Amino acid sequence: LSRAPWTWPFSPLQIHFLTTQSFCIFISTNRLVPSMELRSPAPSLDVVFASPSPAAIKRRRTVAITTPTPAPVRAAAAVSPATVHIPLWQKMAVGGVAGVVGTVSVFPIDLIKTRVQLAPSTAAGTSMGITTVVMDVCSRYGLSGLYRGMPATALATLPEKAIKLGVNDYLRDVFCGHDRSRETTKHQMAAGACTAVVQVLATNPLEIVKLRLQSADTPLTPIQAIRELGPRGLYKGSSVTLIRDVPYNIIFFLSYIKIKNALTDEETGHCSRQRILGSGVLAGMLAAFAGTPCDVVKSRIQARDSIYNNGAIDCAKRLYGEGGLGVFFRGAVPRMAVQGPLYGIALLSFELQTQYLSRQH
Repeated sequence: LSRAPWTWPFSPLQIHFLTTQSFCIFISTNRLVPSMELRSPAPSLDVVFASPSPAAIKRRRTVAITTPTPAPVRAAAAVSPATVHIPLWQKMAVGGVAGVVGTVSVFPIDLIKTRVQLAPSTAAGTSMGITTVVMDVCSRYGLSGLYRGMPATALATLPEKAIKLGVNDYLRDVFCGHDRSRETTKHQMAAGACTAVVQVLATNPLEIVKLRLQSADTPLTPIQAIRELGPRGLYKGSSVTLIRDVPYNIIFFLSYIKIKNALTDEETGHCSRQRILGSGVLAGMLAAFAGTPCDVVKSRIQARDSIYNNGAIDCAKRLYGEGGLGVFFRGAVPRMAVQGPLYGIALLSFELQTQYLSRQH
């Protein structure tokens, strides 16, 4: 008897739901990263000889036994990842997993952001709004159209976030001599900038393929997109990507570190999961807004059947002529809505996994 061909049992919508719910359960439990406390040792017994009266000396020596009140138990500061040398490959693995979790959680918003940025301007200088884009996608492809290209994007996210989070954390250790107490703002900025250079060289091909899949009006597979681009095409727009990512990384990591430190308890050195999540969301939204102009130019250059083929400066001039200054901030709101939750979830996952690895070494 012939068997029916095997098909993947889950739709992209089901994968998104299961991933999001699993992560919510993960961060709400204390099984992986239990709270760390210093337990007071058992109280010792001190033998104190009281000053006896003359009558007592005749009868016996009185011995008074006192039990000192134990010192109040104070929660110990969480073990700093910088005190333990975690190998680079483990930090990159943690960063990759964290990035996939965050990316899958916010993928529909990312797709909407891309389509808003690529929508052509009208004669009045306006463009399609978020609601119009959502209705257009759903009318063409159904609700599953909001998840077009998600498997390929999740796979491409692994190396991109592994470099962004793992390499940055590793370079911070290198620049400060593996002693985070000696780390300065210059160290943090240098780590972010160097990470951006490595990130662009390694992941620009993945990003342009992702953009092609999200913006295609006809069905397109990753293999077809790679064949259309060719070896040189995979690095199309890499210069503007570098111009976008260097300041983005500096703003993002610097603001995340500063916000997180401000929310950390000075006495215990502890920062709650909610505060880590909030720090990542705020840092991601701030960096996303600052990097939107370059992201718009990059998206236009890397789009399928792009008419902007004479470099980033020419593209920026033509866009300004088409829609004025506002065109460079097109899609800023959905971009902030993507980057904020994405990096909030990714950084929380990264911190939890790093704490776990620190205790294993």
